[in-house]
Amino acid sequence: MWLERLILRKTEKRLLPYREQVESLDVDVKDKYKNYLPQIEKCYTLATHWHGTGRYHYQHENGSRYQKVNSTETIDILNAILVSDGLIPHHDPWIDSKANTVSLTTTRMHARAFARIHTTQNEELVYELGSIKLWLRFYFALLFIWLFANFWSHRSFIKNTLRTSFSKDIQNWASAIRKPKKGKVIGILDMFKGDIPTSDIEGNYPVLIGIKADSSELIETIPLTNKVEQRSLKPITLEMFSHIEVPLGRVKETEDMLNTYDIDIPVIPLEFGDIYLTNTPLEQLAFHKQKLGCK
Repeated sequence: MWLERLILRKTEKRLLPYREQVESLDVDVKDKYKNYLPQIEKCYTLATHWHGTGRYHYQHENGSRYQKVNSTETIDILNAILVSDGLIPHHDPWIDSKANTVSLTTTRMHARAFARIHTTQNEELVYELGSIKLWLRFYFALLFIWLFANFWSHRSFIKNTLRTSFSKDIQNWASAIRKPKKGKVIGILDMFKGDIPTSDIEGNYPVLIGIKADSSELIETIPLTNKVEQRSLKPITLEMFSHIEVPLGRVKETEDMLNTYDIDIPVIPLEFGDIYLTNTPLEQLAFHKQKLGCK
């Protein structure tokens, strides 16, 4: 559709300065990237799906981000994932069955946006293939287009947005990473503008998980997001993790945590994943169910 193509063209232009920025990275960063390159290529070949989260969340009832939150207590999400042998299904208000699911994305950058909002203001990334605001505005623009291009097929989603708990669900979800002010973390308009606040939990950082999944064992989401998301009704075990990505400055502590549990999962700098995809066309980065790789 022409609106989708227009958004892609405009966003591609905004991405260009970030693509060009790779050339001016420090030699030390480039050398480290080269050392990781064979591992990145292998892991990205294995990964079929992605899940974005963070190191810490504020505590929610029953472990679901749509339940009531206690902002005086935090939980180490990465530790919980390791102890639980992977990602456990939780209440999902966005599908008709309201079943417990694990949310997965079919593209890295979509999951990366969810991971990236866990960054604190003090956390610095060596490189990013586009700012968090750029990617959030891009995806919300696409969702808006997809919604109205197939309005009738999205009637179930529209009905869901009219439910009395919709606003509360959004606030509870956002409250996992940041304390509400006057009962609110984010407004709907803020989401479309890409103005989603980052985490206020000290020491928090993005965690992006590559996953080896069989699409035939997954279920589709609402039509609105089926270009970028799928769901699993079953746990995603650690054996299904192709790798974990965290900021370069957090790699060692993440590896140390995995070693504590004698878990062998590759840990890759998040920034190096971005560098690897620098020359990948936006359309492939955005929503195509294709293997990622540099061109």
